[in-house]
Amino acid sequence: MSTKVKFSLGKKLTLLIVLMGVILSLAAILASYRVFSSTMTRYYERLATNLVRTLATQLDADKLDYYYETGEMDGDYYATQDFIRDMVDSNDVEYLYVVRPHGTGVTFLFDSDMETGEGGAYEDGGYCALGTYVDLVGEFRENLDNLLAGRPIEPIVQWDESFGWLMTAMTPVLHADGTMAGYVMADISMNEVMNTQRTFLAALAVLLAALTAGFLALFLIVVRRRVIRPINQLTQATGAFIQNHEEELATGTATVNVPDIRTGDEVELLANSFRKMEEDVISYLRSFMAITAEKERIGAELNVATQIQADMLPRIFPAFPERPEFDIYASMTPAKEVGGDFYDFFLVDDDHLAMVIADVSGKGVPAALFMVIAKTLLKNAAQTGLSPKAVLEKVNNQLCANNEAEMFVTVWLGIYEISTGKLTAANAGHEYPAIRRSGGRFELVKDRHGFVLAGMENARYREYELEIGLGDTLFVYTDGVAEATDGADTLYGTERMLNALNTAPEGCPEELLTAVRRDIDGFVGGAPQFDDITMLAIRRRDMGKESMKKCSVEPRLECMETVSAFFERELTDHQAPPKVIAQVNVAIDEIFSNIARYSGATSATVGCEVERGRAILRFTDNGRPYDPTQQPDPDTTLGAEEREIGGLGIFMVKKTMDRIAYSYSDGINVLTIEKSW
Repeated sequence: MSTKVKFSLGKKLTLLIVLMGVILSLAAILASYRVFSSTMTRYYERLATNLVRTLATQLDADKLDYYYETGEMDGDYYATQDFIRDMVDSNDVEYLYVVRPHGTGVTFLFDSDMETGEGGAYEDGGYCALGTYVDLVGEFRENLDNLLAGRPIEPIVQWDESFGWLMTAMTPVLHADGTMAGYVMADISMNEVMNTQRTFLAALAVLLAALTAGFLALFLIVVRRRVIRPINQLTQATGAFIQNHEEELATGTATVNVPDIRTGDEVELLANSFRKMEEDVISYLRSFMAITAEKERIGAELNVATQIQADMLPRIFPAFPERPEFDIYASMTPAKEVGGDFYDFFLVDDDHLAMVIADVSGKGVPAALFMVIAKTLLKNAAQTGLSPKAVLEKVNNQLCANNEAEMFVTVWLGIYEISTGKLTAANAGHEYPAIRRSGGRFELVKDRHGFVLAGMENARYREYELEIGLGDTLFVYTDGVAEATDGADTLYGTERMLNALNTAPEGCPEELLTAVRRDIDGFVGGAPQFDDITMLAIRRRDMGKESMKKCSVEPRLECMETVSAFFERELTDHQAPPKVIAQVNVAIDEIFSNIARYSGATSATVGCEVERGRAILRFTDNGRPYDPTQQPDPDTTLGAEEREIGGLGIFMVKKTMDRIAYSYSDGINVLTIEKSW
């Protein structure tokens, strides 16, 4: 996916260079102006200072006292005034005057602008005639204070509304004892200087702007040719590498697309890096495609292996719908695609049920292969009628032969006598089973462990007996339950497992396993599962309390009303909700009508058992074998005229019921459905 560039590198560089050029030009203008301005100012400061000092040396301090005190002008006064006028005329000075401090201001003694009368004599009056008093403010006041304190002072440059820019310099006239008789002040016009500075500033700005513009243009041309254009070529080449070679990339036949850039700098190195990157990408893609193809092949094979392993374990529940004496349920959740745990249960004969739960060392495919071998050997040995002890000893020696991988398996094996409830079991290094007596709580059965299978030839095992009473439940599991860990590596443990079992002690085996798994998931949280989790539970039913009620009917449509009334009566007696009764009636209608129309049966029996909000409905007939659970579901996205005829009724049964199971044995079809509320 391409990303639109909001502000290109060329624009950024251009803006940066222009900004730097402007900043440098302004800095150069400011520095040049300050140098020029300070040079001019220092020149006029020296001129003004020299003038006032020259005049100060020509003045007599005692005479100044006389003029100040009497206010009378004599011949010396007029000579001094002429001298002042000559200095003004010959030195391009605006004003030159002598004053004496008086209060907060000064009294004028001499002024170059004093008016003259007839014959050239100065009149007693004029602009600033002798004795004229003026208040001082601002810097003039500060300079006077500095003069009186004997501190050096600098000339003042300020704006005057009448005369423009003026520079004022002053120096004291002292008595022999160092006291001040007055001080000389000179005003020099700075208007021309200021105009010259402005002209200089403007000319300098124009010159530097022209030089900067030329330099920037040249620099940008070089940058674009040596940097921006090669980078744009690289950008286009890499974009085209993806866009133009998408099919080649998918097939691994793409070629390098970076142009040959020769700039002799880092841009050339960048281009070479891009070329190397494309070569590496192409090589990686080819390797990745080969690895992906291999992984897909292995994944497909693992999926098949997972399905094969799952199919090897009993997964249809109720497992023995025709045997109401007990209820059994089991589950296995592998940590990887395939696991090493397994469970099994099967009838050895009509009165003996074999139960196995085992855990193979290791994980993955090796454990799964060893699991298949162990499961097959255990089932074959148990079906010959051997005791649990004899089965374990026989299978142990078989597994020890040629066990170069040194794998082993822990096994708990029990043979349950259905008619009496007696359980004979043996344990080969497996977890302790847990049992709940009717009305009690789950507790561990700490049986004697033998050595693991395939661990040592000719190992001996002990077997023991347990009495499974009416309503009792036995629970067996693998170490993946107790050793489940949370994010802090804390073990789940058997205590938590027993607590989870005891949250629903009266529940059926499926409910118990669900409660434990829910508790494990809540404890583990987001931590990964490192071991297979396998559980099995069996409960001996109290037939006197929970026997299934049955009704034999002829498999004819006319008997539908009898069948519906039988089930509805049982559900109503156990306070089933009206919605559940309505859903069950729809399922009954579909199932029984199929038996009546298509099975060819001559006899049929329906049964119903309701226990703690769960109804088990069973249909048996002696018709042709037919498993409705294996029929494909119709495509409900198609219209009625587009779908194939049939299948919708069974589909609705699957959707509304919690479970549907089918078995066929000795010429009898058995279909069982369950519904909870």
